[in-house]
Amino acid sequence: MREDAAQASLEYALTVAALAAVAVALAALWRAGEDGTLARLVEQAASHALAGTGPLDIALY
Repeated sequence: MREDAAQASLEYALTVAALAAVAVALAALWRAGEDGTLARLVEQAASHALAGTGPLDIALY
C-alpha cells in the first residue's frame, strides 16, 4: 500500500512539473509576441524580407 502512495505522489509531482513548464513556455511566447521579438524573427526568416529583391522573390515564388 505504501508503494502505491509513493508512486501516486511521484506521478502527481511529475504532472505538476510538466504543467508548470507548459505555463512558463506559453508565458515566454506571449511576452515575445508582445515586445515584437516574434515579428522580428519572422521577418528575418522570410526569404522575401523587405529588401531590394523582395518583389522579385514573391513573383518567382
